[in-house]
Amino acid sequence: MGKKINRAVENLFLQEKPLKALILLKSENKPLYTAIISKEIDCTYAHTLNVLAELEKLKLVSFKETGRIKLVNLTELGEEAAAVLENFIDLLRLGDAEAEVNQIYEREIKGRLRAEINKKAISRQLEKHKENLKRLSEGRPQNVLLFSKKLLKKVEEVAAEALGYPSR
Repeated sequence: MGKKINRAVENLFLQEKPLKALILLKSENKPLYTAIISKEIDCTYAHTLNVLAELEKLKLVSFKETGRIKLVNLTELGEEAAAVLENFIDLLRLGDAEAEVNQIYEREIKGRLRAEINKKAISRQLEKHKENLKRLSEGRPQNVLLFSKKLLKKVEEVAAEALGYPSR
């Protein structure tokens, strides 16, 4: 592949709409009308057609026409690309969650006496993170599960320190 093609592919996937279109098609797991894709990804119909045309050039989607009706479907390559992109997004979410847990620790716990710590508020915040991590890790690839488990352990350690329990 030439540099020009590589740059075009990079630009396509660094944009929100192509990413959303692929992930939508993967999550629906069935062919969709272009108008539905347009509505779901909050994009004009014309722009959606352009995005889908680019994805078709890359062999990520295919069109099936029956009369005037045009359905869009992920190709096998598109399925794989969407799975990789979902995995990437999940890892970014885990990174955000870890940063939030670190902020809670730095802001609310580090260097404070136990009597100064608002245990109820911290417990609520950390419990929310635990629930989100459990939901995020359901049915995900091994690397997401691994990072999720590590972060869950960190959340439990921060909670133990805040509440005065010995860490595991």
